[in-house]
Order: sequence, then structure tokens, then C-alpha cells
Amino acid sequence: MSSQGPYGDAESLFRAAYDDLVRAAYALLGNRADTEDATQNGFHKLMLAWTRVGGLPTAGEQRAYLVRIVVNEALQILRFPYRKWERLGAAAGERGGPEESLDESVQAREDLRLVWNAIGELPATRRAVVILRAAGYEYVEIAARLGIKISTVRSHISIARQQLGQLASRDWEGARE
Repeated sequence: MSSQGPYGDAESLFRAAYDDLVRAAYALLGNRADTEDATQNGFHKLMLAWTRVGGLPTAGEQRAYLVRIVVNEALQILRFPYRKWERLGAAAGERGGPEESLDESVQAREDLRLVWNAIGELPATRRAVVILRAAGYEYVEIAARLGIKISTVRSHISIARQQLGQLASRDWEGARE
């Protein structure tokens, strides 16, 4: 890579930095599928920001900007709620034998199904708020997306927690008897 002049287009920058991008994302995420997602999302964001990135004076600065984009994408993926479930499942599998891991996995899937059934019983707006929050959106983003106030988002989340607790405990008691 030459750091003397900037890259002429987003694709040449992306191709030149690809190996570094994959290494950085994989170091954070630890699996190939999420690494590819972060890298592809990073390329998409690079394309959207190319007027800014293309105007940077050196290739090194352009490359650093792209690496930062991909690292931010990887960090965003780590914030997804399902990532917590994956780590809990992996830790549980290390403690016990294969049978215990399979049983825990089956139970986790059943618990997840019950949670989504409970979410499905919420009123439409509250359900939308919960789903967006579960997808990793911040309160401000949810409010903007749904055209409601941030305080309303907080209220929906608070009430949904109570309702989901009641619905889930009802379903869990019935499912485990």
C-alpha cells in the first residue's frame, strides 16, 4: 500500500484494506459470519461516506477511516441481544458434557420461543418498541423511527417489561408442568 496519495475510489480502498478489515473484525467478533457482516456493512457505509473519505489527503488516513468504520460495525454487532445468548450458550457447553449442552440448547430455544410469543401478545406500538430495542436501537432512534417521544419509548419499555414478566411466567409455568 502506498500512503503517498489517496485512493481514487471506494472499491480500490476496500480491496487494499480488506485483509486488515477482516482481521480487525474477527479479533472483536470471533466468528466468520459476523466478521463478513461487519466488513460488508463497513463497505456500504464507506460508499455512503465516500465524498468525505475520498477527500482525505493521504491513503493512510482513508484506510484508517475505513478500519474505524468496520470496527464500529463489529462493535454494533456485539451489542445485538442474540450475541449475549450465544456467549451464555457457549459457556454452558464448556461446563458440562455434550448431552447437557444439547439439553440446554433445546431449553434455550424453547425459552426464546415463549418470549417471542409473549412479545406477540403486546399491543402493536409497544411490540414495535420492544422489537426495535431488541434489535439494538437506542431510545432516540426508536422514537424517531416510530414518530413518538423518547419519554413514550421509555414508558413502553417499562410497561412491556412488566407485561412480559407476567406473560412469560404464565407461559413458563404452563410449559414446564
